[in-house]
Amino acid sequence: MNKLNKKEQVVLSLSNIQKELNKLGLWSDGKNRPEDSAFNTNTPFFMDTMEFHQWLEFVLFPRMMEIVNSDTPLPQKVLIHTYAQEIYRGRWQEYKDLIKTLIEFDKIFEL
Repeated sequence: MNKLNKKEQVVLSLSNIQKELNKLGLWSDGKNRPEDSAFNTNTPFFMDTMEFHQWLEFVLFPRMMEIVNSDTPLPQKVLIHTYAQEIYRGRWQEYKDLIKTLIEFDKIFEL
């Protein structure tokens, strides 16, 4: 069995995140795209202009796929799960699988 390179790991992990968002009914297949103005922010995770799951679908996914499909190096450090833990505080049972999947995504960038 071949070991996946980092970019392949990112694609697989993004797919797993999408599956978890689908299970939660939060993945919109592009139907719930925020207004263009929502993307004009410097706030981390665009928390002032969109929901976290929208950020995952409409910011993280496209940016990561752009990196994967180019010669651009992957980021050195990614830390998304801690924000998810904060957003879903008090609702751990409902969102634990998504958070676990985000932890796995973050670990790719520690290697």
